[in-house]
Amino acid sequence: MMKKIGLLSIILLLNGCMTLNGDYRLVALDENGNDLAPKVQMLAHGTGIYRSKIVLCKAFPKATIRIYDTGTNQELKGKSPRKCR
Repeated sequence: MMKKIGLLSIILLLNGCMTLNGDYRLVALDENGNDLAPKVQMLAHGTGIYRSKIVLCKAFPKATIRIYDTGTNQELKGKSPRKCR
């Protein structure tokens, strides 16, 4: 029982470390790399990027979504880019 509690604690701690935190800017691009909504700035906080990606993909079904950290302007590795289906 103690081993299971210890393992569960480790899993919960690791999940907490992997939680997205921060502010992000999302951009929808066409197949040529052109911004599909140049006058719209989509911002999301933390895990809100998932909902924002869904909204952008519904608006632009064939878009590629790129996510950038607003503090560093670096693309979010592992989450970006994503192709809408």
